[in-house]
Amino acid sequence: TSWQSIYRLFKREGVDEEVPRKDRRRFEAELPNDLWQSDCMHGPKVEVEGTMRKSFLFAFIDDHSRLIPHAAFYLRENLESFLACFQRALEKRGVPRKLYVDNGPSYRAHQLEHITACLGIALIHCTPYEAEGKGKIERWIKTVRMRFVPTLPEKLTLQQLNERLWEWVDKDYHLRVHGSTKQKPLDRYLGHIELIRAAPKNLFDYFRVKITRKVYKDRTVFLLGKVYEAPVALIEKRVALLYHEKDPGRIEIVYNGSS
Repeated sequence: TSWQSIYRLFKREGVDEEVPRKDRRRFEAELPNDLWQSDCMHGPKVEVEGTMRKSFLFAFIDDHSRLIPHAAFYLRENLESFLACFQRALEKRGVPRKLYVDNGPSYRAHQLEHITACLGIALIHCTPYEAEGKGKIERWIKTVRMRFVPTLPEKLTLQQLNERLWEWVDKDYHLRVHGSTKQKPLDRYLGHIELIRAAPKNLFDYFRVKITRKVYKDRTVFLLGKVYEAPVALIEKRVALLYHEKDPGRIEIVYNGSS
């Protein structure tokens, strides 16, 4: 029995219905892109070169409107997958003022801290065991499990799974009136579109890896087993090296904020 079938059973038996909660004054960001929340969900298995592999859903939600800047399934639950999703979210929906994430290794990575700092995003990690902190993204993930997952066929490739997800988000979720806001997520987000800060045109470069190295007396600096030359003025100085993991041959040497 697949877990999609289990979710269909839950839905038929009413397990997906909301349990009444005590009335609480919950925080809500005042404007779109004031705050994004992010989390990861273990997804269905997908077909990869004849074998079935587990997928992982990374997603972002805008706290004010409940719009999904981006969400996608990946084959690995790691920093690379999270950053790929984050970069696409920024390209599509601009730059948030704050980003609220979990305490997992991917969210504590120095690369994420560097990216958010350079983009002027306040990176906030939720308090351990504090479920209410990222409640909106957790409730959306529950919606995915109960409304999207049961519609899936038994076999899909990763690309097919993502295409179905994006169609469901854009044509169903974003266009449904949300129970809390009483508005459609897309309409609520676009209500203050003039305040959205667009991502920089060179966003790709913000996602470079940053490491520190010392420049030796012969003006050389080492990175990933290769030798690079630095300016004479940087001899015996500690410099920052910025590079793309998929293209480490192109590096930028930075010292005291200048390259």
